[in-house]
Amino acid sequence: MPRKLLMWLTYGTAGTVLFPVIYLIEGATRPDYNALQQAISALSLGPDGWIQQVNFALCGVSVLWLAFVWRQILRDGVCATLYPIIRGIEGVGLVAIAIFSQDPGYGYPPGAPAGAGPSTLGGTLHLSFTILVVQAMCLGLLVIAWRLWKTPHLRGWAAFSLACGLLPMVFMPFFVLAQNNPHSALAGYAGLFERLATNADTIWGTVLLIPLWAGKRLMRP
Repeated sequence: MPRKLLMWLTYGTAGTVLFPVIYLIEGATRPDYNALQQAISALSLGPDGWIQQVNFALCGVSVLWLAFVWRQILRDGVCATLYPIIRGIEGVGLVAIAIFSQDPGYGYPPGAPAGAGPSTLGGTLHLSFTILVVQAMCLGLLVIAWRLWKTPHLRGWAAFSLACGLLPMVFMPFFVLAQNNPHSALAGYAGLFERLATNADTIWGTVLLIPLWAGKRLMRP
């Protein structure tokens, strides 16, 4: 891979890695916030909520940048068009999440009515774009897995990509159940389930940089 593209890929990936770093710091320092129980989006509420809103927006811009870079890297084939489009949708969704905050009464803090949904247009849009982002993340990783599988010596990386793509599908249902049932046994771990589900493509992109910087050719036969 040309060094320029590798540098561009590294910059974009670093932007996505910064996202969990910021929300982990915010979650650890925000009074009355429980990262195990509460959603990441809950950090966008209150006087300091602008920090998490900017964090969502910066992550979205980083993903949009990665969509552009991957278009240059893949160059040919169906995935060369489809994967950047999917990442672009993910990036736009993250920017939209930054604009539309979740409803204060949705999910946690504990005490919200079981099954309570967003009560405002902004909250509904926030939830809708969150679903869109997670689905785009899963689909993008499955598309890349398909691209890698077509090259026999890269099928180990295809399996890794597939595992990352399935990770949100495993944990997001638990998060949804915990959010909508605050008195269930799962409720105390809603935030944990969300964090396990929503970092799949960040993990994938970070791990992928290791062989790429070592000079491996992973995306072209």
